[in-house]
Amino acid sequence: MIVRHTFLRGLRDGLALALSLLSPLLAVAQGSTPLIYEVRSETSTVYLFGTVHVGTRAMYPLSPQVEEAFAASGVLALEANPLDQQEVAAAMAQAMYKAPDDLAKHVSAPLFDQVKSLSPRVGLPIEYARKMKPHMLAMTLAMMEIQRLGYDAGLGLDVHFAQRAMQSGKPILELESMEGQMKLFDALPADLQEGMLQMAVDTIADGSVEKEMDALLKAWAAGDATAIHTIILRETEGLPELVAQELQAAIYNRRNEAMAQQVAGYLAGKDPVFVAVGAGHLTGDSGIPELLRRRGFSVRRL
Repeated sequence: MIVRHTFLRGLRDGLALALSLLSPLLAVAQGSTPLIYEVRSETSTVYLFGTVHVGTRAMYPLSPQVEEAFAASGVLALEANPLDQQEVAAAMAQAMYKAPDDLAKHVSAPLFDQVKSLSPRVGLPIEYARKMKPHMLAMTLAMMEIQRLGYDAGLGLDVHFAQRAMQSGKPILELESMEGQMKLFDALPADLQEGMLQMAVDTIADGSVEKEMDALLKAWAAGDATAIHTIILRETEGLPELVAQELQAAIYNRRNEAMAQQVAGYLAGKDPVFVAVGAGHLTGDSGIPELLRRRGFSVRRL
């Protein structure tokens, strides 16, 4: 029972961070000079900071630009608050099958066999894996593989800033919420969810996760938006073109539009807001900075 309880507690903590990690490979970085933008309206300022959701001690201290922007802001906004355990539990429940339903009834037999073969490698017993919906299992497998490679969920930037905000009394806003994120993925067509799971299984099985993370951490540390965007586009390579396009739209484009709308609302107020979102949401023509620039706001890289 002690072993089972310890595993469940570790799985819960890993899933809490996996729920805030909506791109399987945007999870690791190292260094202190990430993407940060200042967005101004006539009445207020928003700082857009590109995060990663697990990390290492080498990520800290962060650059003076980041620290000064956080200190100047009276409010913190995150994709979802990783410290809200009630929300984590509700989101997890939504992402699990209710018996007698299970994963084997929703994915192809070859993919289910791959999951059975891969699960021991990352330390996830198949009896738990088969209870998860494909999108949840994809994120969980990726997160557990990343942690197996030596990265610490407790050092992720979402947790870092949420803890600091609580300590300093800054209000924490959510651009989405974990439960909202799970509803978004739960609503994806079956072929897209299966595509997410296939993508996660393939990248773990062929060992490319470690290589991609190395490339990403270097790009994040250098604040290289072009390299980060290239890595994002590589995530769906190998999937059917229509599936890849729809996954890109679901994971990034549509969410970026919704988050840009939220940020525009903050800019209509008076209090400076520090917005910390996955770095992949800040890059390319569909990234949040570009969407805000098109709305007429002043946007500059710090």
